[in-house]
Amino acid sequence: MNRATLTITLLSASLLLAACGGAGGSPGGTGNGGTNGDTIEHPTGDELVFSIESAGGFVMPEFLAAQMPSVAILGDGRVITMGAQTLEFPGPALPPLQVRRLTEDGLQAVLAEIVATNLFVNDAELRGAQNFVADAPDTVFTLHAGGREVVVTVYALGFLDPNAQAPGMTQAEIAAHQVLQRLNDRLTQLDASLPASAWADAGWQPFEADALRLYVRDATADPPEAGGVPQQTRDWPLPGDPAAFGEPQPFFGNGTRCGVVTDADAATWQAELQAANQLSRWSVDGNLFYAVTPRPLLPYEEPACPELAGGA
Repeated sequence: MNRATLTITLLSASLLLAACGGAGGSPGGTGNGGTNGDTIEHPTGDELVFSIESAGGFVMPEFLAAQMPSVAILGDGRVITMGAQTLEFPGPALPPLQVRRLTEDGLQAVLAEIVATNLFVNDAELRGAQNFVADAPDTVFTLHAGGREVVVTVYALGFLDPNAQAPGMTQAEIAAHQVLQRLNDRLTQLDASLPASAWADAGWQPFEADALRLYVRDATADPPEAGGVPQQTRDWPLPGDPAAFGEPQPFFGNGTRCGVVTDADAATWQAELQAANQLSRWSVDGNLFYAVTPRPLLPYEEPACPELAGGA
């Protein structure tokens, strides 16, 4: 908190200017990571350049486990984000991820806009909204570019009422919320923010992960239906006992285990989950049933199960 406060104080003047001009204003700055016609260096290939994701909040562990970044930009220009989602119930078992590739000029334009906010200089945690907003999630912005390895965490982004008081928050932090909310909106709707010439691909395509993290629990005692819709029963698609799959996850408190499938096993599960829905249950012998919460792994993510924290 002290580090964040120091960062906000040092940048207050530029933040207020950025808030007035908007995240889409003219970039500024020079040198490593500068934007006055300079190329901003960034990782290449599958490595992460920039992401926005949600963390924590008052949500169920299963929701936390399945959360995906709202946008991830990779070194080769690929942008991975959520596709269209419907209100149908039960929804699909897999999140509808999509991918499209930016040209290098398009990627440079995005990076210039991020750097021009003047917020990605040092790591910072903006938590003033905790004084009046409860149980909200963090929005985590991660930048790896221009010689910067920066994580900016904002509590309750988008929760502030512009017409209400914000006790315990400085004007600089309020301005930072405004700038980051605009940046979030623009980068999660890049089609509306960039010209067609910024894209190397003509349109979005479904993204299929090469690895999946699977959270598995014994669901034998679950009700046979939800919302009047019966569960769908399917055969466990791979050899082995689901009860021994992966490693225990004490955070869930219900016997959930987590494991990672890759290569051919991931392809098998990908096809299986595409045919399933949120109420699907898997069985080996027709007597024990297992719920599976999938989390596709993005190219830069480690094929492992992290230690979860927070949630309900």
